[in-house]
Amino acid sequence: MTTVTSNDIQELKDLLSAMRQENREQMISLREETREQIDTLKEDNRQQLETLREENNKQFINLHKEITEVKIITAKIEGTIQSQAVLTQKIPDLIEKVGELKNWKQIAIVAITAFTSATITWFIREGNLKP
Repeated sequence: MTTVTSNDIQELKDLLSAMRQENREQMISLREETREQIDTLKEDNRQQLETLREENNKQFINLHKEITEVKIITAKIEGTIQSQAVLTQKIPDLIEKVGELKNWKQIAIVAITAFTSATITWFIREGNLKP
């Protein structure tokens, strides 16, 4: 059997103390590295968020412009429709007048044909009105 001396115990205590000290230093180092990494990640996230905000703002502004343009175009179309509403109300009257013009054209054709045939007949008879 081996005996443990007080020197051995003291060496173990010193060794344990040194290991504790080394562990503490490693823990402190890990904490600092972790904090630095977290800070880096936070900064990256902030930058990404800022970039996304800027892009969203640009898209919102573009959408707002497009909506405004659509509203302007819609207003123009509505104005055109309203101005043409009066014209569409007059279409039945115009159709009726065109129908009357067709009748007048037929009457005029009949009258011209009658006049032409009467004139030809008069020339055939050598200008005599006697039967």
